[in-house]
This record gives sequence, structure tokens and C-alpha cells, in this order.
Amino acid sequence: MILLMNPRYLFLPIALTTCLVICLLFAGCGAVVVGGAAYGGYKGATDERSIGTMLDDSVISSTVKTKMISDEFIKATHIDVDVLNGVVFLIGVVESSSQRRMAADIARGVEGVRRVENQLLVGKTSVEQDLNDTILTSKIRTELVKAPDIRSTNIDIDTNNNVVTVTGIVSSQNEKNKALYIVQKVSGNRQIVDNLIVGN
Repeated sequence: MILLMNPRYLFLPIALTTCLVICLLFAGCGAVVVGGAAYGGYKGATDERSIGTMLDDSVISSTVKTKMISDEFIKATHIDVDVLNGVVFLIGVVESSSQRRMAADIARGVEGVRRVENQLLVGKTSVEQDLNDTILTSKIRTELVKAPDIRSTNIDIDTNNNVVTVTGIVSSQNEKNKALYIVQKVSGNRQIVDNLIVGN
């Protein structure tokens, strides 16, 4: 009580709240990897969403991640959880249809989730495949960063078993078209899943 009444400590609640907000913002729209590796995520500094929505999305993604990690059945070693405006995108690879279904059920059970886009692939992966996917993701990310009209920090790239998934929020249809063109050019004939949203 004495500590709180000391004028030197009156700023503490404000400082702690500010730090929490900054941390959540830089968690972006919640590109949270459960086990496996997504290549980067989003930066709230250039996001099209409101601060409140970004905070909500970050909380949802963290909650989904925690629940999946604690579930022994799912074995979520290659699942990426992205959240945009309350919509959860499950991206990655699981071993069975049952695991795929259970992952979606867990996400739907989290408060604040508006919809779940279950894009999980059923199958197996390998060290060599993971390496190839990582290399391709890196190449795509490099080209997006080099493009002057694309805010690449708003775009998340995931590659799983040669399937490239593009998730994020862009400011215009023109920016979306340019981003997808770059992804397609680098990816060649690989399948591309488009999760890009224009505006908020």
C-alpha cells in the first residue's frame, strides 16, 4: 500500500499496460506457430485493422495455440495459427482426418472466434520436404520485401508439402494482385492458397 502511494510508483500501471499493448501489437494478427515454423508474421504498425481488433486477434491466436499444445491427440507439430478479424486460419500438416477435425473443433471453442478456415493438409512430411518448403518461403518473402508497393510485413507466407499459403491484410486490390503475382512467379506450378483480405 505504501508502495502504491509513493508518487514514484504511480506510473507503474500505465507503463505496464503500455508494454502489454506494444507486445501484443508486435504479435500482429497472430501468426502463431505450434511446433513447426512459419516464416515471420505481421507487424501491427502498418496493419489495416484497428488496435482493438489486433489485440483481440492476438489473444485468440495465443489461446488456440495453448489449447493445441496441451492436446496430446492432435500432435500439433506442423500447425500455424493465423487470426484475422476473428477468423482463424489453420495452416499446416497433420497425420489424420481426425486430427484435422479436432484442431478445428478446438479453434471453434475459443471465445471470440467468428469462423474457422481449416486448411490443414492430411499427410506426412520429411526433413527434406521441410527444408525445401522453408527455402521456397524464404525466396517468396525476399521478393515481397523488395517490392516497393507491397507492405510485406502484413503478409504471412506458409509452405507445407509444396502448397503455398498467403495470409494477411492489404490496403487495396492492386496490392493484393501484385503480391499474388510475385508469389505465383516464385512458386512456379505449386498450389497457392489465397487468404489475403483487402482493407479491414
